[in-house]
Formats: sequence, C-alpha cells, structure tokens
Amino acid sequence: MTPLYWQVYLNLEREFLGLTDIIFVNDAQQNVYSMKIADLLIRTVIEIEALAKELYLSNGGAVIPDEEMYFDTVCIAHLDGLWKLDSKMVLVASPNIFFDEEENKVLHPLHKASKRGTSSADWNKAYQAVKHNRVKEISKGSIKNLLHGLAALYVLNLYYKEDSYKNLSFSEKTNVNPSFGSSLFAVKIHGDKGLKADGVFNKGEDYDECIYIIDYEPNSKKYCVEALVALSEYEYKGTQDIIEKLASEKAARGEPITDEWVQQEQEKLFAKIFPIKDYQLSQKIANGLTSLRYEVVLNKQQY
Repeated sequence: MTPLYWQVYLNLEREFLGLTDIIFVNDAQQNVYSMKIADLLIRTVIEIEALAKELYLSNGGAVIPDEEMYFDTVCIAHLDGLWKLDSKMVLVASPNIFFDEEENKVLHPLHKASKRGTSSADWNKAYQAVKHNRVKEISKGSIKNLLHGLAALYVLNLYYKEDSYKNLSFSEKTNVNPSFGSSLFAVKIHGDKGLKADGVFNKGEDYDECIYIIDYEPNSKKYCVEALVALSEYEYKGTQDIIEKLASEKAARGEPITDEWVQQEQEKLFAKIFPIKDYQLSQKIANGLTSLRYEVVLNKQQY
C-alpha cells in the first residue's frame, strides 16, 4: 500500500487545522464559508473519489470502464456492503475545535455517501454544487461540509492503510491511541467484552459503529477457550452428580421435579464450586486467563 493517500490526507488536515488559528470553530461557526474552505472541500472529495476507487478494485469490485466507476453509487456502495461504512463513527478530537452539541462532535461521515442527488451526504452535495458553480454556491464551501468530508476521507484512509497492533498485553491494548495518527479525529474502538467457552466473539451494541475492534490473539485465545471448556465440564459433572442425588430424594418424597427446580439448584451449586479443588485444572484456567494476548484490528464486519 502506498503512503501517498495518507500523506495527502495529513496535508489537508493540517490546512484545516490552520483555519482554526483565524476562525473560532464552535457550534455557531459551522456555516462559515470562504474560497479557501471551498477549495479544501474540492481537494478533499477528489481524494475521496480516488481512494474509493482504489479500495473498490482491491476489495473485489468488478472491473468496469472508468466512466462507469462512480465513486459514490458504485465504489462506496460496494465498500458499504462489505464493511457497513454507513454506520461507522468518527469523533472530533482536536483541542482546537470547541463543539458542545453531540451531533457536531460525533460524526457518521459515510452515512448516505453511496447515494446521489438530494439523498447523498451533505459534503458530497456541497462538493458537487461548489465544483459546478463556485460563485453561486460558495456558501456550500463551509466549515461543516469540509469537516465531514475530511472525516469521510479519514475513514477511507484507515481502511486503506489497515494498520493493526498485535500481541498486546491487557494494558497495551487499553492504551492504543484511538486517533491512529490523526490530529483532528479519533475512532471508537470496540472493547473486549469477555471470552466465552464457545469462543464466539462477544459483540456489543456499538459493534457496527466501531472502526477498530479489540480481538484475541488466536493462539492464546485457543488455550484460554480450552481452559474455559474444561471449567465448564468440571462444573457440569460436579453439579450433575449432586442434582441427580437431590432429584432422587425429591422423587422419594413424592415431590415433582421441574426444569425450573433443576435450574435453581444448578445456580446454587455453581456458586459453591469455587475454589476449584482440582489443582491442575485451576492452574490451567489461571494460566489461560493470565496468558491472554490481544490485537487491535480493523472492523471489517468479520463477526
């Protein structure tokens, strides 16, 4: 992957942040416009066009004539189908920007970016307007439209770069910088929701919004899952013997045995199992949990 796209993005970001030296960017100033801002918007969306096409072709997009490879309705639509870009969230993180309203601090810059005309994203509508009639439509070259366009370009760059962090300890995965090299934006990282014995990734409600996820390093995950399975079997065997004995006693008294009763008795017994008396098992579980390693990777809807 060429670093060219990222370097161009960083240059555009620096120019935007340079505007904050002369414009106090807060909620009330979002509609401030100028020829400079309009120029930055056009340059930003030209980069979005180029990068969307690059990502489209490198991620299974059909090869079609260039004049038919529309960056929005073809390329971004394809990528959205793969990665749910429509839902991905970007946070405005620069200390030079003073937003109070949540809707201005939390962006979904690729929402409706695969559509055209009046249904498209505002930054794309503004770009088309300014590009075709800069004098008449100059007011569309605003801080807000530029910021949202830059956020869209930031997301596409993250997917293009595909940076990841592997073999991390608990503290290392917690300390990964969510800006991923930006001085303007940050992303939401899907946290570690805990490992279960079935090994299935535990998704939170915010999974689709997150551009990065914390996952488990495969080898340490395998070892930990084996330990959790052993614990589950230990719990099951120990409780089943006791439940059968209690059920026999209950039946001898002529009392009915219901599923609800079995579940209640199991829950009582599970709470009493610890500490585990099987030393080898307890060591296996302890080693499995303490040896867990993590990785922070792009969310490509792999779960």
